[in-house]
Amino acid sequence: MEPRKSKSLFLLKSCEEELRDLAAKKKSETKSFYVVRTNDEIVNKYGDIVYDFVDKPSVFLLITPDKGFYQVFKSAICQALGIDPVFIQVVADVGRAADLLAFFTEKGITPFVFMEYSLNAELTLSFMRYIRAAYEDTKVVILSRELSRDRLFQFFEDGADSFLQKPTSINSIISKIAFMVQPQSEADALVEEAREHVKCNRFEEALVVAEEVLGKWPKNAAAMVVYGDAKNGLALREEALSAYTKAERNSNHYLEPLQRIVKIHTEDGNFHGVLKYLKKLDTLSPLNCTRKIKIGEIHFSQGDQGTAQEYFDNAITSAKEEALAVVGEMTLDIAEMVAKHDPKLAIKYYRKSLDFVKSSKNQMAMTVYNRLGISLRKQGMWAESVEAYAEAASFAPNDENIQYNMGLAYAEGESFAKSATCMVNAMVINQDIYKGKAELSYQFSSIFVKARMTREATIALTYLKEISPGYKDSEELLAKVAGTGDAVGKAVASTESGYDLRF
Repeated sequence: MEPRKSKSLFLLKSCEEELRDLAAKKKSETKSFYVVRTNDEIVNKYGDIVYDFVDKPSVFLLITPDKGFYQVFKSAICQALGIDPVFIQVVADVGRAADLLAFFTEKGITPFVFMEYSLNAELTLSFMRYIRAAYEDTKVVILSRELSRDRLFQFFEDGADSFLQKPTSINSIISKIAFMVQPQSEADALVEEAREHVKCNRFEEALVVAEEVLGKWPKNAAAMVVYGDAKNGLALREEALSAYTKAERNSNHYLEPLQRIVKIHTEDGNFHGVLKYLKKLDTLSPLNCTRKIKIGEIHFSQGDQGTAQEYFDNAITSAKEEALAVVGEMTLDIAEMVAKHDPKLAIKYYRKSLDFVKSSKNQMAMTVYNRLGISLRKQGMWAESVEAYAEAASFAPNDENIQYNMGLAYAEGESFAKSATCMVNAMVINQDIYKGKAELSYQFSSIFVKARMTREATIALTYLKEISPGYKDSEELLAKVAGTGDAVGKAVASTESGYDLRF
């Protein structure tokens, strides 16, 4: 594809010298992220949306030290879409990001931000709040390997627009940008139009558009919120409160109605109402320490010192867990980097990361257990690897990835019966675990053969023959399984195993 010329290109090229110290110039030195082949359908469907956004003019600001993510992003924007690399600026800390945001805004350039959820062992929540306060219309996507539901709600509550999980792909990046820049449904487009009217104090116009949406989709919570905003703008506070309450009832996981209700009750001095809806927010988004303190303060003012103390203590506990989670992810980053050069040393950092996060038993903890187990197994420490997976399985008994990788660890120690048991457990949890995956099907087959589980081996090998005829020695194995099961064990004794399932 020929590079696409843009009418706004000169605006960015003219400031390259001023941005030299702020932009990341080095190429990627990591292979920790994979780039999925571009889907032409995605490019054709969403390409024009991205082109039009860049022509506003706009720029993509990546706030990340992750060179792997930058390479995938650059492949999506520059190679797949043919947009000049100057439209991507990369910084590794929020201080320089703030400078860029100010610079672009002054030049009339709209930034689109992709930001790590933590940088330098600190959550980027405070910078998220700064962006939302200073640059209200700036789109912000939060980046992370895994982010718990509670942490996601915390970022959304502070103004994040969306979330992108790493490792990611070219297709995911293009789709994410398109969906955020331009609503993909009639309802979303109308709600966005109504919001613009409210922003410009055109409350009557906003009401008309919101009513149009609600006429077609009466349970659309976003439309109810903007309808309430318009009513509130017209000083019809009771009707606004009614709309927000209806929106909250129609969407159990939508923060905006609750936030609007709290604001109205606060302005009216209705502390009973404030407390009620602050607690609802706390249930949805329990990591907000400031809100816990506010709830405790209200209880304290009402003479309920016992409940107040509970919320104060929970705020402190939540803050501690937040700090540990961030340090745990930083340590995991160190382990991943070290693993490329010294796998044995990496085990030390995986264990350190686990020390920080295992008490939470959340997805991050499961990730570290999984990476530690894989690293131990590849170092020949299969028994220690099994122990790591077994501990993870005690926290997440319904995770097929843990069972599968524990099966590989047992296979490394030639405990094929136990290995096969783990594989069966994985299949019970997810009956489609190897569907559509030739290498995975082969690994299951190999272990079932070694464990002399002829029926399971036959099923897996027959399926493998269907999706990938002639894959390795699968047809030979299938013929032998159909003949004498015992002979097969010797035939595949040297079959390699090692296809890891990562989170």
